[in-house]
Amino acid sequence: MGQERLEHLRSMLAEEPGDLFLRYAIALEHKRKGAMEQAVLDLEGILRDEPLHVASYYQLAVMLADLDRPQEAIEVCDAGSLQCIVTGDRKARMELLALRDQLSLDLP
Repeated sequence: MGQERLEHLRSMLAEEPGDLFLRYAIALEHKRKGAMEQAVLDLEGILRDEPLHVASYYQLAVMLADLDRPQEAIEVCDAGSLQCIVTGDRKARMELLALRDQLSLDLP
């Protein structure tokens, strides 16, 4: 079922290549399947193309932390929290800052 879902998302993206939601959904599907490095690349691509896609920052930071890359995860939280100021998304900013604080505690 998972591979079918991924293929379905990819076929939808082929019809709507600019659809950020579909790209985000594909990244999360890669994460769900355990393809974390691919999911990270997917999210980095979304943020390169659309830096205001706030949800991608949180997911990317979590994945980087899971991949034992905490400093990169903190940097993503910082970048995302700044974009939240631009978009006015206070809730997402608080979530990113809380994640950043937690990651900072875990640093050696």
